[in-house]
This record gives sequence, C-alpha cells and structure tokens, in this order.
Amino acid sequence: MPKFTYPMIFILNEETGFYNGYIPDLTIFCEGETLESVYVAAEELMSYYFNLAVKHQTDVPPPSTMEAVSQKWTGYKVSLITASVK
Repeated sequence: MPKFTYPMIFILNEETGFYNGYIPDLTIFCEGETLESVYVAAEELMSYYFNLAVKHQTDVPPPSTMEAVSQKWTGYKVSLITASVK
C-alpha cells in the first residue's frame, strides 16, 4: 500500500478556539476542536485525494521539505502527515 507524506501547518483560530490544518502542497484545509482531530481529518482528506489521483492517473505535486514550510510559516506548528492509498 503506497504512502504519501507531506508537511502540514496547524493554526489555532483564536476567535473560535478551533484548530485549522493546512497542507499547502495539496491545498487541503481542515478544521477540528483539537490538534488530534485536525490530524485525523487531514489523513482522511489526503487518503481521499490520493485515491482519486491514482484512480484517475493524475499527477500530484511533490512534498515540500519541512524546512521550507517551517521557514515560510514561522511561528506555527508544522508536522509531517502520512496517508495511505488502497
């Protein structure tokens, strides 16, 4: 089962108290009450994204490095997220 790993930015929305997750290479956004719920939602969205890309033989952008994303998104939590394709 192929796996894809990309950097994701976690952003606390101080107005709502919710966390936003953003995977800039794939333009995927998600939201949740906790960091864990955002991570789970992002894994599901990535799996869906890559399953469709494989099914339709669509090219996907390569992942940025953690360093590049961390430098661009200074002050935010950046983590790697991995999704599996069936």
